Amino acid sequence: MKLNNLFHPKSIQNLHYKFFKNLRINRKITLGYALAFGISAFGTVLGVIVGNELEKQALQQEEYALIHTTALHRLQTGILQVRTHQQQLIPLSKQPEKFQEEYTHIIKHSETIQKGWSEMKLIKAKKKYYSQQEISKLEKFITSNQGASEKYLQSLNQLVKEIRVNKLDSTKNITTAQNQLLEFTNSDLAIQFDGISDKLTEIIKIFYKQATQAQRNLKEAIIFRNRIIFSSIFISIILKFVLARQLSWAISSPIIELTQVAKQVTQSENFDLQVPITTQDEIGILAFSFNHLINRVKQLLKEQAANTAHLNAIIDNLADGLLVSDINGKIINYNPAITKMFGLRDVDIKGIYFQEFIPEVVELVNNTQQNPTAVFTKEFQLNEKQIVKASVTAILETNCQDSYCKSFGSVILVRDITQEKEIDAMKTDFISTVSHELRTPLTSVLGFASIIQEKLEEDVFPFLPHEEHKTKKTIRRVKDNINIIISEAERLTALINDVLDIAKMEAGKLDWKQEAINIEKLIERSLAAISGLFTSKYLELITDIEPELPQIIGDENRLMQVLINLISNAVKFTHQGSITCSAKLINHNIVVSIIDTGNGIALEDQTKVFDKFKQVGETLTDKPQGTGLGLPICKQIIQHHGGNIWVESELGKGSTFSFSIPIQVNTINQFEQIVNLNTIVQQLQEHSTNNTSNSDRKKTILVVDDDANIRELLRQSLQNQGYAVREATDGLDAIYQIKADKPDLIILDVMMPQINGFDTAAILKNDPTKMDIPIIMLSIFEDKERGYRLGIDRYMTKPIDNNKLMKEIGSLLSQGTSAKKVLVVDTTASTLFTLSQILKTQGYNVVEASNGEECIEKALSIKPDMIIVDSVLSQEHDLVKTLRFEKGLENLFFILLGDTEKSDLS
Repeated sequence: MKLNNLFHPKSIQNLHYKFFKNLRINRKITLGYALAFGISAFGTVLGVIVGNELEKQALQQEEYALIHTTALHRLQTGILQVRTHQQQLIPLSKQPEKFQEEYTHIIKHSETIQKGWSEMKLIKAKKKYYSQQEISKLEKFITSNQGASEKYLQSLNQLVKEIRVNKLDSTKNITTAQNQLLEFTNSDLAIQFDGISDKLTEIIKIFYKQATQAQRNLKEAIIFRNRIIFSSIFISIILKFVLARQLSWAISSPIIELTQVAKQVTQSENFDLQVPITTQDEIGILAFSFNHLINRVKQLLKEQAANTAHLNAIIDNLADGLLVSDINGKIINYNPAITKMFGLRDVDIKGIYFQEFIPEVVELVNNTQQNPTAVFTKEFQLNEKQIVKASVTAILETNCQDSYCKSFGSVILVRDITQEKEIDAMKTDFISTVSHELRTPLTSVLGFASIIQEKLEEDVFPFLPHEEHKTKKTIRRVKDNINIIISEAERLTALINDVLDIAKMEAGKLDWKQEAINIEKLIERSLAAISGLFTSKYLELITDIEPELPQIIGDENRLMQVLINLISNAVKFTHQGSITCSAKLINHNIVVSIIDTGNGIALEDQTKVFDKFKQVGETLTDKPQGTGLGLPICKQIIQHHGGNIWVESELGKGSTFSFSIPIQVNTINQFEQIVNLNTIVQQLQEHSTNNTSNSDRKKTILVVDDDANIRELLRQSLQNQGYAVREATDGLDAIYQIKADKPDLIILDVMMPQINGFDTAAILKNDPTKMDIPIIMLSIFEDKERGYRLGIDRYMTKPIDNNKLMKEIGSLLSQGTSAKKVLVVDTTASTLFTLSQILKTQGYNVVEASNGEECIEKALSIKPDMIIVDSVLSQEHDLVKTLRFEKGLENLFFILLGDTEKSDLS
């Protein structure tokens, strides 16, 4: 390859593909720079070597030129000196001594001349430093003049010898010598000898010219060396630039090509494109990886398309409606079921805000933004015929951690639960009917068993001979058998109550109270209720309650039911160790935990403990301990209060059951805020005395129930207490009997044929001649609010607690029927209206006041028998102390609402 083609781009490119194809980029760069450096170094070394050699030659040439010139100068000087001293011999012939001395100088210079001619012969031998012409001139000069020089010196020497032989001691001899010397000086040989000096001058000029030329050669050698060095450096720079450009092109070209392919793939989404792989360096590896990535993306896109099609098919065929919204609430996806459910059919709802489409779930979506990991649900009436349930979850980033989860939107699933609600209603009705059918005979069993037990204890056992061992044994067995009947009937009653409770909770038909609750006192009351369980098993009770916990809002009795259930379960499954009850404030929630050291629960069973009718353990070998409804009921109660319940356990180490109740200021139903209606009505009636109530006439009680056994049970129980008893089989029969003969008190069942108990009570309480008859309602349903609004006096559930029933009957019969003046004071209009209506149905004269000043004013003017007032309002105006000091109000009776410790002041 020619030198001018070495740096041609195609040549470099071919060289690159041939030799550099498999090299890594860093090695290519290293090799390129090494080549450039090598060229630079080679040029520099070459320039130095050649330049130094030329410089050396120039210096040698100059040196020899100067040496030879010097030798010629010595020769010329010797000739001139010989000639001068020869001329000096003429006058010195008169002085023999000086003559001899002068001749000595001639001999000395003659030797120099002889040496000079020898050096000239040596100069002739240095032919490489001189041109052929110069050597020829020198040879010619030597040939033509060396003989004359030697002849001249020989002649002069001969002449001087003759003069010295003749001696210079006389004038004659001196004159003769002078004449001889003068003649020799003017002789042709002397003239020829003088001409040698002139010819030497020309030869010396030639040698001087050679010295000058040598100096010029020296300068040129130095310049040449420097040019070689600088040229090599320049060439290396150019080469580096060319190599850098070619390397840059070799690197950037495939990258640019890869970029173009990537851009085309991005813009056109054509994943069939490939980047050509021309090298096996990093660029080649990158191209190979990019091609592999494209193929993988292509494969993943195919899989995603298949999955998306599958998912879309699933979504489109979902029976439930599905909405997906972004973080701003804009609908980005939906399925046909949602538009069909809302009667929109083919209307495209993409792009609209879900608040406009389904405003009922706005609160749920907001909740998911605050608690992204939770699922929020809500049931609402979609239209007159449909009830739906909406479930809302947040769309979260993958691998999120609780509080660090970022939400990208929400998924709203809407399910038509109309049929479920209808089935649920049928289930509830069925359970209610079955429970009624069970509770009615169960009431008879419990009632008659109690009567038998009472009769045996009072009328039979005392008259039997106790001395006989057999009789004693029989009596004990009879007592034990009756106790078993009663305890098993009570256990069956508890089971029925649990079934009814959970059915009511699921159907949303359970009555809930809302009141301020001190959690510490609630725990103390719960522990006191089951304290006997601890002593019987010798377990240590530990309480860990944070001081000054805030109050919570809820149903105290239901929460106490949860605590008793959890604590009794802990005692039941703990055979030794301790039970710890703790309460703490955590993130605006009161968290109560029951910790035991019992058997513990396996991890796979922990999710089942809150399922209905589920019990942990082997059902074929472990005896069931309970109905399996306790914890599901606890879960329903806690969830109703807006909290959560969970379990943490390890086999062999014990369990921790915990529940949380949020601390929040809720808008409480004003009727429920009044506290227990039973308590209010009972307190009013206990303090409503009548002077005519002490009559000795035997009181008549009308028992109204469609079940003959219940009527018989009540007849026997009431007659044992000395009451006269009449029976009615249904509501109509009762109304006819009351019209014929007014009883002193009515015991009224709710579920009866023809006319139910509520309707019967409404008819009686709206009749002025019969509205003052006290009514006790007995039912399997707890619908006290409805009963008290009708004006009944007591509401009790079956099975009948005989002692409590007799107590309530005695209390009502002793109170009489005279009307009393009641002043009701409350700042809330709805509470004031509700209380007034209830009291009016009870036959009271009601006066209302909406603030403390109005209360004082009306109390002083009308002199009421009792005042019902909110405890906070009473404390603000110090109503009790203020009114008790007024004349005529010294014995005024107060009922304070909202005071959990004491709700009345006599």
